[in-house]
Amino acid sequence: MVNVIPAAKTAVAAYAYAVTQAGNSSIPYSTTAAAMAELYHANFTSFTLGTITLFPDKAFSRAAVEESLVKYNKSGLGTDFRYETNRIEAVGRESAVVWITWRIVPQQDSGRGGTEKTKCQEEGWRFTDVYGFRVAASGQTGAWEWSNADDEYEKLLENYPAFFSS
Repeated sequence: MVNVIPAAKTAVAAYAYAVTQAGNSSIPYSTTAAAMAELYHANFTSFTLGTITLFPDKAFSRAAVEESLVKYNKSGLGTDFRYETNRIEAVGRESAVVWITWRIVPQQDSGRGGTEKTKCQEEGWRFTDVYGFRVAASGQTGAWEWSNADDEYEKLLENYPAFFSS
């Protein structure tokens, strides 16, 4: 039997590495999206601001993640996501809830127009996403089965209110 806490820690490290690749302009978004999607179980479910999105398989997950990265880039915000910290709590022998705090650092030219930026826009801001982690029934390493990104998008809208209209 796999110990869920070390398995979740391994998943956090792999996911943080994959996510931070998005900030490296020499790595295609498709590569980053594929690395992130490897850590999603089939039927991964995203809960965000009252919207539920089901990712039925890895191909869908890759495409959805890549689309999101492209949107961040096109908005002028960019994709410099930095891992900060995590908290893991087991909720069963094969499952855990994981809080991951990230920092997004906007591109120098955010595309917002004007010359003045707030300190938050210059240095970025922190947000915490919550993930449901589950070890596969086969006892292999685990992956995310759900996430809640409310904090990410609430803070995104505080700092870039026009994000969804771009």
